[in-house]
Amino acid sequence: MHFVMFTKLLKDLNPSQLAETMLDVGFGGFDLCVRPGYPINPENVSTALPAAARLWAARGLRVGLVTTNFDFIDPAKPGVEPLLAACAEIGCRRIKLGYWVWRGEPYWEGVDKVRRALEGFQKLCMKYNVCVASHTHSGPYYGSNCAGAMHLVKGFDPRYIGIYIDPGHLAIDGEDLPMAFSMIREYLCLVAVKSPGWFRVERKGQRRWEHRLLPLRDGIVDWKQVLELLKSANYDGPISLHSEYEALSRADLLARTRDDLAYLKSLL
Repeated sequence: MHFVMFTKLLKDLNPSQLAETMLDVGFGGFDLCVRPGYPINPENVSTALPAAARLWAARGLRVGLVTTNFDFIDPAKPGVEPLLAACAEIGCRRIKLGYWVWRGEPYWEGVDKVRRALEGFQKLCMKYNVCVASHTHSGPYYGSNCAGAMHLVKGFDPRYIGIYIDPGHLAIDGEDLPMAFSMIREYLCLVAVKSPGWFRVERKGQRRWEHRLLPLRDGIVDWKQVLELLKSANYDGPISLHSEYEALSRADLLARTRDDLAYLKSLL
């Protein structure tokens, strides 16, 4: 297991600045966001990613995984194969897919559509020896929890098609963690770190429950249990701290991320 930081909220940093930031906070690598508008994006990934990876390697940093755009779900789209090829070139085998949204259609018909797309991804992944992973994101998404994710990936080769488990999102939608890990053990590919809390709020005169992210020490996810489950599964991949504290200043975001990292390391 090794910890990396998701670069979603570091969009303005060039590769050199990103390296300095990771080293300052205490990470050995990145969960690199490759999306439109980022320094490394689908348009320049073939050249920009290898160039940046060489710079980072000289600083002792590596790309643990690449997070694609939300619409990275069609293996036939023109930008898909160049991104997978660039990841293979730098030795980054793990790539997070986008999201298939459930829009009210018959569920199993939607599952069949997703699986047809995954068949195409598996062919490309075999060509480049990389693995794409479906993220367990709460809400109306196919694969929103581990049970749903297994509907998508079961029967595919786990060397090329995997599951990106996110205990924070599982806590929102509800799924027993030991059972969840048991379900996906063969397909466990990536791990996300965030921890929500539930809050009673009033909106337009009505009281309701809402969730928002908290420091890992204060949220509802039992990270000691998560780390024990990862150890029992012999997981040796990246653990991505998402640090999606969007309301914080950059300095406060990095300070909280530094504390989150220290907390996880103390549990190890």
